[in-house]
Amino acid sequence: MSQPCTYFTLILHFHQPVGNFDHVFAQAYALAYQPLLDHLEAYPEIRVGLHFSGCLLDWLLPHAPGFQEQVGGLVRRGQAEILTGGYYEPVLAMLRPEDAQGQVRMHIKAMQDLWSVTPTGLWLTERVWEPHFPSWLEPLGIDYTLVDDNHLHRAGQRNLLGTWLTEDCGRPLRLLVNLKPLRRLIPWQPLEEVWDALANVAKQGRQLGVAPLACLGDDAERFGLWPRTHEHCWEQGYMRRLFDGLKERSDWIRTVTPSEYTARNKDQGRVYAPTAAYLEMMDWAMPSEETAALGQYRRELEGQDASRFLAGGFWRNFLVKYPEVNWLQKRGMELSRALDSQSGDPEREMDLARKQVWASQCNCAYWHGVFGGVYLTHLRQANAENLLAAQEKAGLWPSPYWSCRDVDVDGFEELHLRYGDWQFFLCPGQGGVAKEMDYLPMRRNWAATLARRPEPYHRALLDAAQKGEVVTPEHPRWREFFHIHSSEVRAKEPGLEHYLDYDQYPQLPFVDYVLPGQTDLHDLAKSRFSALGSSWKTSMAWSIGSSDEWLEAIFQGDMALVGDHEGTTIRVRKIFRLEDAGPRIDYSLRLVENHTTDPLDVLWTTMLGLGLTSRCMGRSGSGTNHCQEMNLDVPWEMDGLAEVSLSCPYTQGRLGVGIQPRAKLCHVPLWAVTKSESGFERTPQGSAFYFLWRLNLLPGQENRFCLRLCFEDQG
Repeated sequence: MSQPCTYFTLILHFHQPVGNFDHVFAQAYALAYQPLLDHLEAYPEIRVGLHFSGCLLDWLLPHAPGFQEQVGGLVRRGQAEILTGGYYEPVLAMLRPEDAQGQVRMHIKAMQDLWSVTPTGLWLTERVWEPHFPSWLEPLGIDYTLVDDNHLHRAGQRNLLGTWLTEDCGRPLRLLVNLKPLRRLIPWQPLEEVWDALANVAKQGRQLGVAPLACLGDDAERFGLWPRTHEHCWEQGYMRRLFDGLKERSDWIRTVTPSEYTARNKDQGRVYAPTAAYLEMMDWAMPSEETAALGQYRRELEGQDASRFLAGGFWRNFLVKYPEVNWLQKRGMELSRALDSQSGDPEREMDLARKQVWASQCNCAYWHGVFGGVYLTHLRQANAENLLAAQEKAGLWPSPYWSCRDVDVDGFEELHLRYGDWQFFLCPGQGGVAKEMDYLPMRRNWAATLARRPEPYHRALLDAAQKGEVVTPEHPRWREFFHIHSSEVRAKEPGLEHYLDYDQYPQLPFVDYVLPGQTDLHDLAKSRFSALGSSWKTSMAWSIGSSDEWLEAIFQGDMALVGDHEGTTIRVRKIFRLEDAGPRIDYSLRLVENHTTDPLDVLWTTMLGLGLTSRCMGRSGSGTNHCQEMNLDVPWEMDGLAEVSLSCPYTQGRLGVGIQPRAKLCHVPLWAVTKSESGFERTPQGSAFYFLWRLNLLPGQENRFCLRLCFEDQG
């Protein structure tokens, strides 16, 4: 009997996110993208699908002069099929349908302009699928997209060969199935295992009487950019041997483009896949403690048929897991709707604003798994900058302006204030915290922080550290080939387990606490303090005041203390005034009820969580000529401060904070321990500045404090 045959389609996804560093784009092209394209050029028999995100193209076209012609040559000779997608590589499930369609149209137009092709296949970002997609994709001329075997498992299908047809509202769409075994094999495992896997697909196809399709669609970065993969794939010849092996086995492995296969073969049938993504993504979307439990169940059922029924989570729950990116996503949706209501005059300005909103939707900063994702501060900041640029380009909410609405759809309304160069979003239901604090000339959201929180992989680091098994750069195994599916624990520096601190509250500006008098810097740095009261848990009444020279929001609420001070209430009055000189925040604290006749002797702290990282410097002053420079990558404290000035190279200026009366200032760097393709590392998520004053109040007595912000441009 002759060798059973299989079709094999390799779909390569080329992408770098909006806001990534220029040197990363250059590295990706030199180490992965160019070698891949060169080898495809040298092997015309290997037919592939290619997808290039728009944000990557925006860098490649001016920086890689031969790129456009090289890809064009592959397309003209029928070796490569170009796929489309959202231009700025969004997860389509997080967009309004109008934005999703607009981004795909924009990408299709770019493919027509670059290579004179109109794609009919869609690269589905992170394979995040929702059942309504066909109803808006089919009108764009999209014939197929790529999902994972996990999607069909969740629909109860065992046959993963070939294509399947789905629909929504009568609009059809074909589904190609990305096979997890191939993703785990190429380029990590010996090629003999790859040939065995493809032979198994061919055998299954013969048994079922179908023309089987083995599909592998994944990131081009795995072929050279990820650690040690350039040496493995190119210098040591893995990819050359793969392509040679495919040529030698062309009698039974037939490489095809996706459309070649769909044109020659019928669909296996109709299927309705539920919401899904690749298996790992669905695990990551779960709450951290549930991810750990799910991982244990997966290990117990490994290799058993029942394992395919362990579904995992739902991608949109990343917006619950990380409220900071939910804010960013909802702000983008709100801006998009606001642009719809604009007259479009001048039309070009509206188009540019729309594209900046779309650029803010680049997916990488909205989720986290193995890679940095949400923890990459520069990506979150780039998305925020694009939103502010779109707002200003469209002339939305001109100064002076205020309104009250629930921006992030969390059940709490925010007060939106705009006066002069500053814009605030303040939440009365959460004690007047600033969910966003923008200095508009610099397109800078100073509140762009991320709280430190447990991640499921932290347990592996702790266990390995206790056993002395963490591999660091000093270890002989550090230079050995390593891939992301390895169980080995690697860390870019020793002692990272000591940075596993988790914040009790959001690290946003103007979260206030009443603390025991003995609270110290270590308690704050480790977030191990016991708050007697918190503004975050205090709902406040609000009112608005204004004149020709200022706009202010006035908050007032009663903070009930707990613990040893249960029965004590402090009436908090908090005034945010925006004026030409900058924002001024005034506090008055009145003890209205005490559980004892003794004075209330505690610490009041106002915390400013600011999006400043270790590259920033602080400068403190005591109201005299004495100043002291401080590095923001370590904790420190200073007494009797009247002002602090914070500089950041990204803003080309200084944020000044005036303090009345003088206060003790404790600074805590927000280091998160994250996992990436290289191993564990520290990533900066901002800085928390605790301004502390001692309260000593009898009933009816009052204390007053003031913070004044200003920005000094040094560009």
